[in-house]
Amino acid sequence: MSNSSTAEKTMQLTGGIDVGNGYVKGVIRGAVNGEEIFDTIDLPSAVVSTSRSTPKVPEADSDARKIVVEDDFYNRLAASFTTPLVGHSDLRTFGRAALSTPGSKFTQFEVLGARSKADQELSFVLVLGVFAAKALRDHVREHGALPDHELRATVRTGLALPIDEYVQRRHAFAAQFVGRLGAVDPVVHIVTIKNFSTPVTVRLQFEDVQVLPEGASAQFAITDKGAPLAQALLDDLTASDPEEAAKLSGVTAELLVGVRNTIGVDVGEGTVNFSVFTDGAFNSEAAGTLEQGYGTALTNALDRMSTSGDKDLRFKNRKTLADFLQQEPSVFLQGRYDRASGFVSEEAEYLCDEVGSRFEDVLAEVGGTTEVVYVYGGGSGPIKEILRPVLQKAAGGIPVLYLDAAYSRHLNREGLYLAADTVAQNAKPTGERS
Repeated sequence: MSNSSTAEKTMQLTGGIDVGNGYVKGVIRGAVNGEEIFDTIDLPSAVVSTSRSTPKVPEADSDARKIVVEDDFYNRLAASFTTPLVGHSDLRTFGRAALSTPGSKFTQFEVLGARSKADQELSFVLVLGVFAAKALRDHVREHGALPDHELRATVRTGLALPIDEYVQRRHAFAAQFVGRLGAVDPVVHIVTIKNFSTPVTVRLQFEDVQVLPEGASAQFAITDKGAPLAQALLDDLTASDPEEAAKLSGVTAELLVGVRNTIGVDVGEGTVNFSVFTDGAFNSEAAGTLEQGYGTALTNALDRMSTSGDKDLRFKNRKTLADFLQQEPSVFLQGRYDRASGFVSEEAEYLCDEVGSRFEDVLAEVGGTTEVVYVYGGGSGPIKEILRPVLQKAAGGIPVLYLDAAYSRHLNREGLYLAADTVAQNAKPTGERS
């Protein structure tokens, strides 16, 4: 255990957390011994809940440094919550551990139907959990052991909602974390981390929550990355689709960075958001959300597999199916992989037709002035070969830049961090800004 002399210290955490229907992508800045430390987060948007108060076999306190700092702690976090945002104090296991841990309840986001993520408790569980895990990681980095006192952290963060929800719900969503304007007491969120023999309590208080429309935050990140990313996009387009690249003949990376009239097609697991920028400003009137995503194709494919009679295609949920399809199959699994991919591809055809139809609606509003279309998001990679020609056909002479999923799925989180950090920097006295 570490010395209790640090008990009064309050950590300052600034993060961008992209809570997708499929995955949580995040970046959080903290400090250890006065040095800024960034954690990147990538975990399935799922938890397993049980009424037990602790794991069956907790980890030894002496293993804290290895488990919390050296391993991917975000994907094995086990915690309970005391907060107005979470209704039960069940033990919840996070991330990849949730995909393989038996529990009384497996919770993932609903992708069929129109229930808002802002109304699903899982959104709050995931955000609070990753900030609590970051607080513990930074403490163990600095002290080498679990704390013998409650950890305290103040938080500034950027979060996102689907465009249609953003228009209606952004202020209320932020207030649930921070508290209502004019309230006497701030909202306090207690997360008790229970991976170890000794539980660790983390007290979180949110100073500021910036809520952005999904997709728009990625556009901010594209602009911030500037010419290097723009050049990478042009090079990729030239190599992968010379005919499409011809539409950008004579366009340099610097010219691409300066484009002010764009459409971003952000393909997620539960939604596809069409982020429109007109003269450099987000255009909420033309932007919109399709209440379907890659997860819709996965869910529909699972239904078809279950009635196909193929006993080898047994997946517990869409998360395990998606995880299976993301891995390079061994020779033993190749046939099973091909059959599962076939079911998903058939459903993806229907999804891409819907995306193309909605995209045409957006073009009817702003197509005359649109200079470039960007395609990105965690769900864009698996359906690229199907979706890309659909969008290109609808776009006509407008170039479509299909970003590589290796980095495009992280753009929203980086844009959300930029939003949170900008507010944090502006809140500092002039001499303290970095």
